[in-house]
Amino acid sequence: QIYKEQLNTRIVLVAMETWSSEDRIRVGQDSLETLTEFMKYRREGLVEQSDTVHLFSGRTFQSSRSGTAFVGGICSPTRAGGVNE
Repeated sequence: QIYKEQLNTRIVLVAMETWSSEDRIRVGQDSLETLTEFMKYRREGLVEQSDTVHLFSGRTFQSSRSGTAFVGGICSPTRAGGVNE
């Protein structure tokens, strides 16, 4: 409810994909490289239409950040996404 009440925005989950046998992209220790790979996968591998995508990697990134996203990229097919550890 924080998004709806404080930011006047609602987030709706339209699809969820689970990679149980293997990663479909290279998930490394660098969050920006992982984000770049994930955005490429979004353009070339995802069928479901969405405004943004997010990857919960389950990995520990090398930097002090726990995740990375492009600022101002929402609704862009090349920049609307984020990754977290």
